[in-house]
Amino acid sequence: MYLKSTNLQSRFLLLLLFPLFFGACTDDVQIHKSAIRYFNEGNSALKHRDYQVAIWNFQKAISLDSESPNFHYNLGLTYYEIGNYSESIDSFKRVELLVPNQTDTYYNLALAYHKISDSRLADMYYNRYQDMLSLRKAQERLDEIQKEQARAAKISASESQKKGLKNNSKGTSKNSVSGKITTQGKSGVPNWE
Repeated sequence: MYLKSTNLQSRFLLLLLFPLFFGACTDDVQIHKSAIRYFNEGNSALKHRDYQVAIWNFQKAISLDSESPNFHYNLGLTYYEIGNYSESIDSFKRVELLVPNQTDTYYNLALAYHKISDSRLADMYYNRYQDMLSLRKAQERLDEIQKEQARAAKISASESQKKGLKNNSKGTSKNSVSGKITTQGKSGVPNWE
């Protein structure tokens, strides 16, 4: 009797927690959708050069989802456009933390530091930007070389397979001729007489 009541209590608890779990999932989805809506409205305002509305929308999007680098990036762009370079730098540094290999972030940080006359940090971020571009170009070239090598290997394999098929077909025809010789007792050369 005690086991049945414990089992019944655990089932009841699961029934109560089940809707709460799925309710939390739908709340997360709704929050993300709201953040995206604010982000899109911020982009629209930025496009129309309504910077205060863009900043407000990007900040609302960030308050709902602080881990999206795009929200911080566009907020940084907006601050840069209105000349608030220190806020721009803060936003771009957040992007740098979230996505460390984003080349545009380094470039924008270099520009913002240049605007506030911090040439040491401007040079440092510009050098990072250049290094990232060099690495990206080197990686792209390596990828091209690997694709070319893979393509050449496929062509070589295909050609050797064709040669193998030709050699097999020649060997097969010789065997069939020699098979005729032994079975018929005649030579494989036709008699034209």
